[in-house]
Amino acid sequence: MTDQKPTRLSRKVGQIGLAIIAALAVVIALASPAYANLPHFKASSVSLATGSSAATRSAASSAGASAQLPDLLFTWTEVGVGNTDVNYLLSTDVTATFGCVNGGGKHPSATNKTTVTASAHSTVTLKVKNGQITASVILDTSTVFPTGFACPGGQTLVALSATFTHNMITDETNGVTATDEDISVTLWP
Repeated sequence: MTDQKPTRLSRKVGQIGLAIIAALAVVIALASPAYANLPHFKASSVSLATGSSAATRSAASSAGASAQLPDLLFTWTEVGVGNTDVNYLLSTDVTATFGCVNGGGKHPSATNKTTVTASAHSTVTLKVKNGQITASVILDTSTVFPTGFACPGGQTLVALSATFTHNMITDETNGVTATDEDISVTLWP
């Protein structure tokens, strides 16, 4: 019978195996808390802000006419954000048509209208409560306005229609984004 002494090679393989197992144990132990703080949007939506002047005005008379677009209301719940305040970027791409309305509340069929395409965005920092944030924030769209366009005398500039696309809530702190549906609205008959 031969004497079975471990060779240097078999000892090294055993040591490497133990080192790999120890490293895996450390990785697993450190990864568990990270999974508890996995930020993601549980719910998100965007709608016209009901208090905005353009969304609630009466289209029946030219006295209620407005060149202002409706603001957007972003609502969301994000979970797994940990305990640090979170910076959000709210953004939309707006394509709006503006035109002229006469004193009788009619939009003449002339070519006195223009379309503007621009982005609107805003940032907000919110406090975390129990690892999550639930919020409703209004995005002001008043920056989208035609420049260098004027109505003839006796006519008033109004927003005729608008489309809001790429409606996004971005958690800039954790690098997570939620994209919501497009919104199209007719603001003047």
